Amino acid sequence: MIKRHEDFISMLTVVGSVFDNHKTVWNTNSVFAGYVTNFNAKRLLIDAAAQGGEITTTGATQDKINAAEAAFEFGSKLSKRASVYALEQDNTEMHDQMRVSKGSLSQLADSKASIKLHDLYNRMVAAGEGLSPYVSPEELTQFKTLIDAYDKLLSRPRELTVNRKVHNEDLPELIQASRKLLYKLDSLINLFDGTEFEAAYLNARRIVNSGSRKAPASEEAPSAN
Repeated sequence: MIKRHEDFISMLTVVGSVFDNHKTVWNTNSVFAGYVTNFNAKRLLIDAAAQGGEITTTGATQDKINAAEAAFEFGSKLSKRASVYALEQDNTEMHDQMRVSKGSLSQLADSKASIKLHDLYNRMVAAGEGLSPYVSPEELTQFKTLIDAYDKLLSRPRELTVNRKVHNEDLPELIQASRKLLYKLDSLINLFDGTEFEAAYLNARRIVNSGSRKAPASEEAPSAN
């Protein structure tokens, strides 16, 4: 998130606290109260977008890598034994299809690696009971479990990336809408001229200028005079 957005959201948090602490004051005016309700609703949307914009894909990517390594390593181990079974059947084609190394699987794109794992598994299942002295049914079940776990994680990092992108695109629009709303609240705050609520609101609004960027005129806190 960029610095000016962080500053703006920080200011919204403080202004929101002022509204919470002085509800008995501003709630006496229906027009102002309506704007405060809108302010609170937009704050919730902004907070959600800001949090979504900070989504990281590191964990999901590592989970996918771990699942891939487990499936590749176990699959290559079984493939060595299965390829020996194929040689015993004098089936060179079967041998070549079943002989898969962890390294070769790692070189494939995710979707192609998944296809190759499923192909290897299906060929072993199709070999039937004759394969059991080389690869047990329990090992085949374990292999399928590892493949399924890998498949579930294939698209997760991309899903998170897309989700983060959507939130980052929404945030500027939500902030702009809040600026327009604050302009109205700034103009109406003198309804409570001389009150502690007005002073607290004006102080909270000035927080937006804490960064190096000077706020636009519609974003600056109005003068207390």
